[in-house]
Amino acid sequence: MEKKVDISKYKAQDFYKELPELVRFMDHARQGSNENVCCDISLEEVVKEKYGLSQADYLDKLGINPRQATMQNIFTMPDQSIRWIVPEIIRAAITTGIRKAPFYPEIIAHDEKVSGLNITMPHINMSDAAPSKVNEAETIPLGDISYGEKNVSIFKIGKGFKLTDEVRNYVSLDVLGIYLRDFGIQLGYAMDALAMDVLLNGNMIDGAESAPVIGVYDTAKGITYKDLLHIWVRGSRLGRNYQNLIGGEDQAIELLDLPEFKDRKSGTPQATLNIKSPVPNQANFYIHPGTPDNQLVLIDKAAALIKLTAKELMLESERIVSNQTQATYATLTTGFCKMYQDAVILLAADKKFTENGFPNFMNIDPFLHVNLG
Repeated sequence: MEKKVDISKYKAQDFYKELPELVRFMDHARQGSNENVCCDISLEEVVKEKYGLSQADYLDKLGINPRQATMQNIFTMPDQSIRWIVPEIIRAAITTGIRKAPFYPEIIAHDEKVSGLNITMPHINMSDAAPSKVNEAETIPLGDISYGEKNVSIFKIGKGFKLTDEVRNYVSLDVLGIYLRDFGIQLGYAMDALAMDVLLNGNMIDGAESAPVIGVYDTAKGITYKDLLHIWVRGSRLGRNYQNLIGGEDQAIELLDLPEFKDRKSGTPQATLNIKSPVPNQANFYIHPGTPDNQLVLIDKAAALIKLTAKELMLESERIVSNQTQATYATLTTGFCKMYQDAVILLAADKKFTENGFPNFMNIDPFLHVNLG
């Protein structure tokens, strides 16, 4: 993108003339290539960089009032170049929806831009070797940190919608944007489902990255605050912070009904106990129907998922003459990679901890026993 230009003498025709090139630049950036990874760039960002204008001011320079103008008004303007703005207006509304309701942006550590559909990512198993005292000239004992590779596939996620001629002719861009934002929310929910699948099952075919299932103290009581503390305390010793929870509607209601969450008591405690292995003093709960029955997902977002994106949100349209509609398809090419197996835990209300305890890879005690012999 070239540096900011002087628009003091620009007329509407000057903006029209440069619009097609602006849109081509953005589409190229969003698609990426073998040489360059994709970039999620918006019309708002581009016109701010090039002209020093907000998107609203830019539309005003083009002679478009979103509160009054319809798509047909734009298509019938004398300069045909103005048509290039329509996909950008649609994309901006859909993007707002994608970022509004879904929770996956809150549980990923990083959004990595990639240049292919099959990505090779590391798979690391830490050693269980304990430290020991080493005398002078003695060999330091070795444990194993095995490094492997795993293939992570990413997918094109898409959804289409049809706009009738009546909508194109009579519905203002602002009103249309309200419905398109809801369309974006649905796309975002599809991303949530994809993220949930990787959280629970990992990327490996043999299930080696599946989230461990931990039981509760008393299945008759279900999940209690003590069970959450059980996970949080162990997690703190592992350097994990399971501050994000995912469950179904019933699970959300049951947790909100726990005395520790619903009761607000006043007064000063008689004694204070500060646990130096920190546990969360608050948690975020996200509702998703993909959570297994009677189970709660606990996540450390700093170590659970990386989002991989090969193409940002792209739009394609076609005219369907038979029923006087225009079909528009919105697609993302993306996926998720699981980082560490112990960053995602399933707490099961119907399983006993005595039978479903912490797996070996969550046992930190061997590292603390230094052999002094």
